[in-house]
Amino acid sequence: MGSLSFIHCADVHLGAPVRGSAKMPAGMRERLRDAPGDAFAKIVSTAIHRQVDAVIVAGDLFDATDRNLRAHVRLRTELARLDDANIACFVACGNHDPLGGISGGVRLPDSVHVFGPKVEAKPILRDDMEIARVYGVSYEKKAVRRNLAQDFPRQPDGPFNIAVLHANVGDRERHGRYAPCRLRDLTDTRFDYWALGHVHTRETLNSQGPVVHYPGNPQALHTREPGARGATLVQVSDGGAVELEPLWTDVVRWHRHRTAIDDMTTIDDLTADFERIAGEIRLAAPNRINIVRWALFGSGPLHPLLNTPGAEPELRAALRAEYGVREEGNPVWLERIDLATQPTRDVDRLRQQPDYLGDMLGLAGGLAAWRPRSPHAEVGEARLPVEDPPAAAAVREALSALLDEPRLVRALGDESAWDLLRFEELLKRAEAQAVECLAPTEIDT
Repeated sequence: MGSLSFIHCADVHLGAPVRGSAKMPAGMRERLRDAPGDAFAKIVSTAIHRQVDAVIVAGDLFDATDRNLRAHVRLRTELARLDDANIACFVACGNHDPLGGISGGVRLPDSVHVFGPKVEAKPILRDDMEIARVYGVSYEKKAVRRNLAQDFPRQPDGPFNIAVLHANVGDRERHGRYAPCRLRDLTDTRFDYWALGHVHTRETLNSQGPVVHYPGNPQALHTREPGARGATLVQVSDGGAVELEPLWTDVVRWHRHRTAIDDMTTIDDLTADFERIAGEIRLAAPNRINIVRWALFGSGPLHPLLNTPGAEPELRAALRAEYGVREEGNPVWLERIDLATQPTRDVDRLRQQPDYLGDMLGLAGGLAAWRPRSPHAEVGEARLPVEDPPAAAAVREALSALLDEPRLVRALGDESAWDLLRFEELLKRAEAQAVECLAPTEIDT
């Protein structure tokens, strides 16, 4: 076979809301609104610049069946650019964009093929000669629970065989069990490359014979997807060797940083550390909106000041003005400051005291490594520990009354309040408040 190159992307989510813009200036909010479309445009521009043979979308090109007009127009524009460059595009529909709506309102170019509800094969052509064959299947409805990998042929007969599948391979946590299958279902075939979608984190499950790869999503949609996001340029040599090159396409990038306050004595020390963080982010991720969640921990002279009413929002506003609003082209926007600092006391010693405070801190210490999960975990999700800490059942019951409240569940939609819970921070703040209120002053260290 001859050489071949294609871009593999998935989970573009055109039309999806990108969260985190509540307090941003109008210009930055607009950039967040257009971020999934801008990320897809970067994929198209790279495909044209690198003169690839095809672009493959492994599901969830759109975010939902009720696609908005803005997303339709953006899709038409980008597919037309690929068509003008004579680059084929192959699309499998996933759980967010099942068959029946992807072309609604948009006339797709002849160079675009959307796979149907049964596995079918289409050639990648160069000078009217087949250089690869792409097999794919689309979801007919959102909730596809059966193993679609079993529908693919075990021994495809193209010059280089690519399978496109939107699925949860190996039952990955925090991802719905759509078209679940085992890795062995994919590797026990004669395919050369499995182009996967559905999992938003970049990961290669098998490096050769065949390559099995998730490219991740081109644009993160919320703070639980930190770090670089993009697609994958796949280059195949004359002998069939596969090379994967990441293409970072995100327009908005989330970051998480932690700072210990132990050696800090003034707010200037703290702001200087954020200046360092902002500088490192701009060097590593230029020409983007960078959104930061900053956790402060440890103990020291700054703890009482940081925990006074109004201190955290005032500090956040000042840092936003300095590093976000004034840097419209490449802002570093402080989304939130998570306070988990503690007073300068010997908490471990207090935990051993035979009194009410000691009992409270002992229970809290037992919960430190515990992560509460919903009692309504779906099949396939990680189970709660068999032996929970003594206070775990009471904490879970109390949290369930709050987090499973029907109005909150409806408001969050596909997200779970259990996944959004900042339990470690809440526990640390509860410990600190208990020590401040109940500890005798003579135990200060």
